[in-house]
Amino acid sequence: MGPDEMQVERLAGVTLADRLEELAALRLAVLGEFPYLYRGSAAYEERYLSDLGSLPGGLILAAFDRNRMVAAVTGAPLDQEIDALSDPFTHADRDPGAIFYFGEVVVLPSHRGRGIGTALLEIGESHIRNDGRFASAAFGEIVRSTDHPRRPKTYRTPDAAWRRLGYRLEPDIGGTLSWCDSCDREETAKPLRFWVKSFTPSAGA
Repeated sequence: MGPDEMQVERLAGVTLADRLEELAALRLAVLGEFPYLYRGSAAYEERYLSDLGSLPGGLILAAFDRNRMVAAVTGAPLDQEIDALSDPFTHADRDPGAIFYFGEVVVLPSHRGRGIGTALLEIGESHIRNDGRFASAAFGEIVRSTDHPRRPKTYRTPDAAWRRLGYRLEPDIGGTLSWCDSCDREETAKPLRFWVKSFTPSAGA
């Protein structure tokens, strides 16, 4: 299945409730991999996604291959995100109310390399542009060391793909986010760097 063949649905209300367990399982499977190494729980994920689905401006898009969920993207206005994500922009004199923040783009390993994640992100951007409130979109990238013991030898960062989509790394905006890695017993702070795409003509995006 390629981007032209995927079935995309915006999940909210009843449609989100019907797919909540499947969506949580997809996220846990992908976020458990490098570079996230996230050890979460289905109960937490379902609560988080339910809250996001009811958030004004919250966005959940899912892609299906023969009724099987294979990819998803989530996001919300940055001024409705947690302080750890919005504060770095505020400190850099950026207005969180004018920025839409994409949380994660997750794609099953069996469906990677087909442009599905990129297509979902572009559909998400279309929703944002139609909303009219946002001057830009942003997301955070986890910074892991190149010699991290759990970094697969075949791992390649998606930086080139993000640049092709018009996102630019903001070297003056950085932060941290804490969670418990799958191999740890306690939470640790992970450095974040942020990518931003302007919707104004001057950005050339």
